[in-house]
Amino acid sequence: MAETSSAAAAAQTDAEREEALDRMLTRLALAEDARLAPLLARVLPYAITSLASATASVRKLVMEILSHINKRVKHRPEISLPMLDLWRIYTESTSSTIVRNFCIVYIEMAFERLLSEDKGSIAPDLLINISNVTEQHQGIILRLVVK
Repeated sequence: MAETSSAAAAAQTDAEREEALDRMLTRLALAEDARLAPLLARVLPYAITSLASATASVRKLVMEILSHINKRVKHRPEISLPMLDLWRIYTESTSSTIVRNFCIVYIEMAFERLLSEDKGSIAPDLLINISNVTEQHQGIILRLVVK
């Protein structure tokens, strides 16, 4: 899904991306909490990859979406986030610094919401090529793996 999201985000014009993000924000606002996780699986990767846009209005809309997600999800640990999609985006060689920085924030949030057995199966993947990420991100990833 993340590969599709990032490929779609790259192929769209800024106007199309802005329109898609606006629709996503509306869907998020209208979604019931019980139906939020599947919606987040589509919206969050697309929104984060859209941060690479040079257009200020697109980035502003992404920040509105992320703010809305934070308000709805922060104190609701039962709402899952798309951990693997976020990790794929983070590890893509084409991901910009801002995309990686936002990815790591949501990876941390997503990892904490996983079941213990899922954490155990994903943890080794997080350590692959850890030497290629920034020191700050290394610390975050290592903290997650230790948990």
